[in-house]
Amino acid sequence: MEQLRGRNALVTGAGGGLGAYIARALAGEGVNLAVTDLPGSSVDGLSAELRTRGVQVEHAPADLTDRDERRRLASWAADALGPIDILVNNAGVEFGGPFLDTSPEQLELTVAVNLLAVMDLTRLLLPGMLDRHRGHVVSMASLAGKIPPPQLASYGATKHGVVGFTGALRAELADEPVGFSAICPGFVGRVGMFGRLEPYIEGGSVPMGTISPERVGDAVVRAIREDVGEIVLNRRPVKPLILLNAIAPGAASRLARLRPIRESMERMRKARERYDAAQPSPGD
Repeated sequence: MEQLRGRNALVTGAGGGLGAYIARALAGEGVNLAVTDLPGSSVDGLSAELRTRGVQVEHAPADLTDRDERRRLASWAADALGPIDILVNNAGVEFGGPFLDTSPEQLELTVAVNLLAVMDLTRLLLPGMLDRHRGHVVSMASLAGKIPPPQLASYGATKHGVVGFTGALRAELADEPVGFSAICPGFVGRVGMFGRLEPYIEGGSVPMGTISPERVGDAVVRAIREDVGEIVLNRRPVKPLILLNAIAPGAASRLARLRPIRESMERMRKARERYDAAQPSPGD
């Protein structure tokens, strides 16, 4: 069982969504935190809240699409807290809808934040963990990284990549005292990518159900403590569908067109249209 109190963690994407809940869960275990988000995203309030839990908290902005910024972030975190024992790759972006409506800029941003930054930050911080013979890398994947998601092709591709990357490192470094975990939530209520669409969904819910962001934070702590390679979180059982997708992808694709999943995706599509329509135009 991994001892967390007094360890140092870097959490990306902490300015909103799941990042704050992950940071709170780690602070509750006595983990010191370096938190970051995009320039212009405030984490002052979160940092002040976390310090009341008796842990050291430092924060700085970083654009994870920039290679030099990623290098600077890794160096800053170590200078601010000391050696980084835990990396939580939480930052992510999502552009839903028909794949052919996705712009080249959206594709590049999705891959840069959701996958390239995950691999590069791991590459930057992993050598120190190996030298110190302790450490853990947690990367936020998604249920979309286990089951092919209609209307989320680019997002799903990057999350499949995160799952594969995590599994490959566990195999490659199986004899080393460093752990790797992928967290795969389904729809998360109240916050994040689904949370912002939730008020625009007909009936306020989707047939597949939602989970709480607190549950995701708890899963991150459990993954580190118990060195769990992968944790799937969903309100309703989905592991049979995940297994089917692994052994018979064609059949799983057909099941993805079943009514509950199709209805969920259709409600999401309509909610996204309503959300986009409600956003102020540039210059407003």
